[in-house]
Amino acid sequence: RAALEEEQKKAAQTSSAQIKVPDDKIGVVIGPKGATIKLIQEKTGVTRIDTSGDVFVVSGPPQAVALAEHAIKELIAKGYCSMAYDDFKEEFVAVYPTSFPDLIGKEGVTIKAMKKELGVEVSIPPVPKSAKQDKKYKVTLAGKKENVERAKEVITHIATYGYHEVTHEGFSHEEMEVPSWCYSFLIGKAGSELKHIQNNYRVKVNIPREHSLCQNVVVVGAKHDVERAKTYIEKILWNAENASRGRDRQDGATDDWGDEEEEDWMKQYM
Repeated sequence: RAALEEEQKKAAQTSSAQIKVPDDKIGVVIGPKGATIKLIQEKTGVTRIDTSGDVFVVSGPPQAVALAEHAIKELIAKGYCSMAYDDFKEEFVAVYPTSFPDLIGKEGVTIKAMKKELGVEVSIPPVPKSAKQDKKYKVTLAGKKENVERAKEVITHIATYGYHEVTHEGFSHEEMEVPSWCYSFLIGKAGSELKHIQNNYRVKVNIPREHSLCQNVVVVGAKHDVERAKTYIEKILWNAENASRGRDRQDGATDDWGDEEEEDWMKQYM
């Protein structure tokens, strides 16, 4: 009889919750080799989490079940859960959408490096095609407090200069004060001059737009390449100021940054 009462007491202290998990979020909730679901089970103290279908069933003490349910719903909504981090912090950085390509990088290489090197989650919001260029959007950072603070610095630096040492090891930059009337000489017909500079010297040349955080022309790359490109640009500017169209070209260059497509903002300088 005592054993039966004990079983009834345990049953009374046990609850369960059902959480519908979208197909595209099942992997996020379970984690690599089940690591995320194991972490939730260990941190909350639930008895069991059944992940056999698209409706996950959590069983255990009521308080533990509530915590686990919250963590799973957090993963579904945000892609991360706060209990996975010690001293958790969530922050937002307001960034112009023109900086998003630099934050993401070619095939996501920059944002992946930020996540890996800083140990934070970085979420970039979708931007409507009709979005105004003067509106900032919130980039979400989540993780350990000190790592999030570091990530804020990295994102601000990338939004200003197009790179950071964390994501582009060994890179540096030079700022150049260039009158806006000279931009057309830097860009060239259909962007040809800009492509030549970037391909030949293996650098990225950022020409400021209305809402750029840095209003100087910025040359980014390995220090030696930046110096060479800067010298070449100074020659272009000297020729422009002296109404000269001549220039020296070297062919057979490779492109480390990807093609600089002709964009609408360039047209006013062509």
